[in-house]
Amino acid sequence: MGSHNVVRTASDSIFAKGVLVRRKPFNSSQVVQAHTFPWFVVNVAVFVFAVLLTTWLVNPATAQSIFGRIVGTVTDSQGGAVAGVKIIIVNEETKLERHTTTDTNGYYVASDLPVGVYSVIAEQTGFKTVKKTGNDLVAGGRLTVDVGMQIGAVSQLVEVAATAETINTTSGELARTIDSNQVETVALNARNYMQLLSLTPGTALTVDDQLSLTTSLAINNQSVNGNRPDSNALSVDGGFNMDSGSNASQVNNVGIDFIREVAIKSSNFSSEYGRNSGASINVVTRSGGDSYHGSVFEFIRNDKLDARNPAPGALKGPLRFNDFGWDVGGPIKRGKLFFFAGQEWKRIRVTAYGRGARRRL
Repeated sequence: MGSHNVVRTASDSIFAKGVLVRRKPFNSSQVVQAHTFPWFVVNVAVFVFAVLLTTWLVNPATAQSIFGRIVGTVTDSQGGAVAGVKIIIVNEETKLERHTTTDTNGYYVASDLPVGVYSVIAEQTGFKTVKKTGNDLVAGGRLTVDVGMQIGAVSQLVEVAATAETINTTSGELARTIDSNQVETVALNARNYMQLLSLTPGTALTVDDQLSLTTSLAINNQSVNGNRPDSNALSVDGGFNMDSGSNASQVNNVGIDFIREVAIKSSNFSSEYGRNSGASINVVTRSGGDSYHGSVFEFIRNDKLDARNPAPGALKGPLRFNDFGWDVGGPIKRGKLFFFAGQEWKRIRVTAYGRGARRRL
């Protein structure tokens, strides 16, 4: 019989053949593989470090797609720069505030602001307080809000309703933002948000049957500026929203009622929106505000309500389309934390080529 090497330690533990046996005061023993436990800890630590590193690297690039900035210059009635002015930027929906101060040239900047409508308030001793409301900041937007101050008491308030910028003077990109009002009111066949892309110049539809795409994840149905239909880059709230294997399908077909805006950049945009040679399409979803809101909806299509096909001998096939769902949003902690949630179902019953077909999402 072979000999066994046993080593006793001061803690009344025994090492025998790579196995650690510890004796506890109540005479029970616990066996742990000495060569397995340390490596398990190392593997877990490496995995956690990799996740944290990935999050740190991805977040800055994501934030560039879904945030914007507001800049401006504060001047007096003679046109001179006013330094040290307290600037308060308030989101009119969530009431979140951002504070900054003008420099010696009267210039201020507030970056990484979430999309929304903002009020800009300027306060300085010896001048009237100025408040500019209705500044609509879109995803990736660069909004200029200049403020002119008048001599007076700080308690006096001058309120000005802002007007939207019509010319982009800060970048040479060709882009368009489709706001929530357009998203909700534009007539879209089968309520597929991808059809909003056709509102931009240089876009051509490559698939006529848009109804067949509403419950699918296909995105290769439109061409922008002559590029291939599968060369567009899609994102939701700045996050990648495509199947990277095919480039022809998306991960999430966002419902119309859950969209705040769609930012479409078709040409000459910054490299941060790169990866594909076509357009960059970023869907910004709705968020909760400082008050509760919600809705229940249903949209229908029925062949009984459709016009006849004018083609000779053409028949109108049976069609039943139901699009229904709900959404709700509001504050969890007013001025601090908000939520938004919703669900949508699309059900299509259509007969094609003499056989019944039913699509459901």
